Amino acid sequence: MLQRIEPQTQNGAGTMVQVSEEARRRITEALEQTLAQTTRINYMSQWRKWEMFAGERGYPVFAADPVHLADWITQRADDGQKPGTIRMGLAAVGSVHRQANLPNPAEDEGVRATMRGITRIAGRAQKQAAGLTVASLAAIRATACVPRTGRGGSLETAETAEARGHVDIALISLMRDGMLRRSEAESLTWGDLTEESDGTGRLTVARSKTDPKGEGAVLFVSAPTMEALRAIRPSDASAGDSLFGLSDDQIARRVTAAAEAAGLGGGFTGHSARVGMAQDLARAGTELPALMTAGRWQSPTMPARYTRAEQAGRGAIARFYDSG
Repeated sequence: MLQRIEPQTQNGAGTMVQVSEEARRRITEALEQTLAQTTRINYMSQWRKWEMFAGERGYPVFAADPVHLADWITQRADDGQKPGTIRMGLAAVGSVHRQANLPNPAEDEGVRATMRGITRIAGRAQKQAAGLTVASLAAIRATACVPRTGRGGSLETAETAEARGHVDIALISLMRDGMLRRSEAESLTWGDLTEESDGTGRLTVARSKTDPKGEGAVLFVSAPTMEALRAIRPSDASAGDSLFGLSDDQIARRVTAAAEAAGLGGGFTGHSARVGMAQDLARAGTELPALMTAGRWQSPTMPARYTRAEQAGRGAIARFYDSG
């Protein structure tokens, strides 16, 4: 089990002392003993995000100051993170501190009050992600490799833009075909993908948030998407290598940027490919049970919400007018 980790301090030069690999190993071992696999994976991902945030700002990771933790969750809310994801981050930080026999900064009343405020604001502002439909994908494919201006104001080289654009096309195409969540796309490896003789593919999603037993799912991948994936596969890629090498946050940012560059407007997020494919399937006549199976939903609530407009267009009134 994890032994006590002393609070992180600054050295005499004012440089932040980083959490050691040994400390990380002990944290992982402790979490393995106390948490289910899915929760452990999620907690470690959130903990790494806290480490990165704290390191960038010179905040101590151990023991975390509640004021710094409140700053972190506020920043995440400003970046569009959902309250559920932010709460998971707090739970991860709290769990690691408890394992280290340190006070849990997430239980501080100031942090709790900040989280309540974030939840209230999100409740008022919550909107459905714009659907990245087949027409939207066509627009992205046409513009993805055009050089863009970076944050520093410099224009991408043609080579950089082409490499980035091919990844964007492959990523978004696969997320649509598989109706993938960001966490699912993040965890994919090349070994999860196989090619069929007709040029299509099969993608194995080993685990998702609606598959706690890890039974997995095998998904269809279209021939154009397989072609896009072949274009980005390194010649020395092994089965265990990450398919995209992107975090869930990076995936969301790339989808948003690709949609903006294609002139599609705002509202596109890392969830947009999943929403857009659901809408396309509904327009094609897919009934709700089949839609739930395709998207691996356990409840009809979300797919019904995503496809309200499409379902209305196929409802009794629409059929009445179509009949003349």
